[in-house]
Amino acid sequence: MDQALDQIAKFAANVRSEDVPANVIEHVTGIFVDSIACAMAARDCPGARAAEAIADLPRGAGGTVIGSSAVVTQDMAAFWNTSMIRYLDYNDTFTGGHPSDILGALISIAGARRLPGRILLTGIAVSYEVFHRISLRHRSYRKDKGSLVDYLSIDQGFAVAVGTAAGIAHMLGYDEARTRTAVSLAATNGLPLRAGRAGELSHYKGVATAVSTRSAVFACQLAEAGLTGPSDPFEGRHGFIEVMEGKAGPMNLEPFGEWAVLRSGLKYFPATANCQIGIWAALKLREGLDLGQVKEVVLHTSRFLHHESASEPAKFAPTTRETADHSLPYVVAVALQEGGVTLAAYTDKALADPKVRELIKKITVVVDDKIESEWPGIIQIRATVKLADGTSREVHAQDPKGTWRTPMNRDDIKVKFHHLVTPALGQKTDSVFDQAWAIVDSADCTQVFAQLVTE
Repeated sequence: MDQALDQIAKFAANVRSEDVPANVIEHVTGIFVDSIACAMAARDCPGARAAEAIADLPRGAGGTVIGSSAVVTQDMAAFWNTSMIRYLDYNDTFTGGHPSDILGALISIAGARRLPGRILLTGIAVSYEVFHRISLRHRSYRKDKGSLVDYLSIDQGFAVAVGTAAGIAHMLGYDEARTRTAVSLAATNGLPLRAGRAGELSHYKGVATAVSTRSAVFACQLAEAGLTGPSDPFEGRHGFIEVMEGKAGPMNLEPFGEWAVLRSGLKYFPATANCQIGIWAALKLREGLDLGQVKEVVLHTSRFLHHESASEPAKFAPTTRETADHSLPYVVAVALQEGGVTLAAYTDKALADPKVRELIKKITVVVDDKIESEWPGIIQIRATVKLADGTSREVHAQDPKGTWRTPMNRDDIKVKFHHLVTPALGQKTDSVFDQAWAIVDSADCTQVFAQLVTE
């Protein structure tokens, strides 16, 4: 028996929504509201445009598309939603990636079935628990290698696909057998390469997990139709462990019990999670600083942050938003120049700003042994600036706002919601925020989604 598959199936099939603690529901509500805000601000992203162009009409109930009245298949709605949630790189952060990408699929299905808000929120919580445990197993950090155990070859879409299938199975009340099948099918077809994150990033980086959620919806549909799936996708012959480690064996998943979702975080700035701390350090460094006198800025970081966001030439001369929001030198230079980072930092004009380009040339990123020894327990950066008069100053920033130790509260999320949603909804934004935050009490979640439609 595949013990990992059995663990996931038992958990997803047996959690009762009424037993999920109030603090978990509150936390997941914040994730939900944050995610739909990110989607509303990215309705014209490349993935959304592609989904609209190739969408098929459903034979039955269509999936719900955030901000749109379009009638499309449930799997296409999942792709469409996740493309929007993910595009701005402004959504959540958690073990190994961005599990709120999963919400694109859960919203599609919950809307199609007109499920109660609490069921949707519980499905989100279940999917996060599964995502977290899969990510812990296949993306653990190797400090001796300065990389992940999978050597960055497998992307987070694997955990997204498995978590999506588990969340849908829970929402739709699958028994353990059907849940096993859905999760098995999603896992067997769910190993995406991390090549989409290398070099000058393309549009695909923004839709990679959307492809995974679409595949997971299809896996659930196949399970509902009675298709059977592999019995041992994780631990058996040719399963996940054998592919990753060369020999079949146990996944050794962290036991279900504690609600790990409470350790997930949100993003205060529109940039990759790794770079958030760099922006906060830049804001501290900027206080009283004459940029005209800056000769050099040295950022002391963990090996992981250096590897992900400052080890390639493209990160020091980004020409696309997909590269710029993953570039530590770029977001630090923008924060120093502008006093913050907003979506405006990723326009073509901003990317070509000569002042920012010149400032990037003065930025060096180095791995700091002390910071590395304390990572990931402490998220931190030490930033040093050397000035033309020979003086220097140093700041230290740690645990940026939005991480689980320094979480964004309802008011913080409301400010972000306004920033992202007001251009689309105008004066309705306040009332829509309040209704979205109260979705737990809704007997039909589509009542919230109807308020987002702008067409």
